[in-house]
Amino acid sequence: MKVVSIEEVINIDKKTIEKIPSILLMEHVASEIFYLLLKRHRKTLYNKTVHIFSSVGGNGGDGLAIARYLIKNGYDTKVYLTGNIDRVNKDTYINFNILKDMNVNVVYLASEEKVFEVTQNIEEGDIAIDSLFGTGGNRALAEKEKLLIDKLNSLNIIRIAIDMPSGLQSKINDYDNINTCFKAHETYTICFAKDIFFLYKTREYIGKLFIIKSIFPKEILDNAEYKALLINHNEKINIERSAFFSKREQGNLAIIAGSSDYVGAAVLSVKAAYRSGVGYIRLYVPKGIEKTIKNIIISQMPEAIIIGVGEENQKYFTESDIAIANDINKSDACIIGSGIGRDISTEVFINSILKQINIPTVVDADALYLMFQNTLEELPENFILTPHIYEFEKLTGINHIEALENPYNALSIFREKTKASIILKDAISFFMKDNQIFINYNPTISMGKAGMGDVLAGFVGSFLARKLDITEAVKLALTIQEKSFEYAAKRFGNDFVQPKDLCFYASKILKRI
Repeated sequence: MKVVSIEEVINIDKKTIEKIPSILLMEHVASEIFYLLLKRHRKTLYNKTVHIFSSVGGNGGDGLAIARYLIKNGYDTKVYLTGNIDRVNKDTYINFNILKDMNVNVVYLASEEKVFEVTQNIEEGDIAIDSLFGTGGNRALAEKEKLLIDKLNSLNIIRIAIDMPSGLQSKINDYDNINTCFKAHETYTICFAKDIFFLYKTREYIGKLFIIKSIFPKEILDNAEYKALLINHNEKINIERSAFFSKREQGNLAIIAGSSDYVGAAVLSVKAAYRSGVGYIRLYVPKGIEKTIKNIIISQMPEAIIIGVGEENQKYFTESDIAIANDINKSDACIIGSGIGRDISTEVFINSILKQINIPTVVDADALYLMFQNTLEELPENFILTPHIYEFEKLTGINHIEALENPYNALSIFREKTKASIILKDAISFFMKDNQIFINYNPTISMGKAGMGDVLAGFVGSFLARKLDITEAVKLALTIQEKSFEYAAKRFGNDFVQPKDLCFYASKILKRI
């Protein structure tokens, strides 16, 4: 699914209207949103009231058309209008007149006093639909509109935005110090995800994102310029499987992980990789923690091969351990970095061994902190870096807030430094392969806990070892991560999901998809 700029959306709308009447486009959108509302909130629709807030522009017309569908089907719906009636959009005006003919009372929000009156009568649990301003709403909000949105945001209701939350572009443009924006629980965006949905200043206002199918001409959609692609978690990705495969044909994965202070990271990576179907794992750990690692892992995963590296009491990897590169390269893929610590001797080890590994490799955690700039620049295309936003700052020198505010630009700067791919992990993750950016939209409470990155690295490494290409491996790993979390959250609650729970559910998800 394409992620496009606001300017491109406006351009697409203009081209489409030359071929398809705009009123027909509006009707189709209203119909699709009505059925999505039924699917998502049928029980609430039976018991509560839907409040639709529209303006005189095209997005307001969508809201009025949605109101028609709801009222026609017997759902309690109240409709409100704001803006200059003398400047009403022609399609919006048509829907306004149809509602009048249906004897629907459209309440005009003429003053702040009227806003107070209306919002005070909204009951807990009702649904508020924001269809005030869409992609054309790039101006600062008026005081009356700010008040309305602030009041709606303060209520214990279900908030749904049509196309995009009103005021979102003000958050980008800093029109004022208040920067009021409708805070949606769900956003029903038309045809394309918009690039500004995924920025630091705006992402908290989107909620759960749904793409509404359009009837835009195929040639226009195909030729639309896009900044990124949204990862589709329902996409089918095939992994070659056979009853006659040996363990090696199911994938041979090498994992270089662990230190005396971070034993658990190695365990999580191994567990995630096995649960996602890899056939054979060789885990390389410092000799001094080999016994501890074996005591933890062998009872749970006796099939793992654990190899102690270095001197008997060695707690970290050192420059003397570089010789394991020859053995590592016999595997199908590698993970390096989980829990290795930041000892100075490990720094030398990391920057030496990365230049000697020639198989697909996931570089994670402390290995990212220890990596020199010249090492980064020399990494080949079959490497994937998996930094969180602070590790990304260390790698690139780009301030983490600056990177979050414009991730597209930050990733372009990263691309100039190296051929390696990257998963920039955050509430919204960005994956870049070559010059193509993919977005994983999955802002989930507790996904940022310690250990979640080790699990993701295990998933990616497993799929690389099973011969998926980098793009397929990452997309599948992010999908497994999200769906496993959803399963675990149903059982334990969002706040209480642990990284090991994702490992447990990974195999169930893989079986389903």
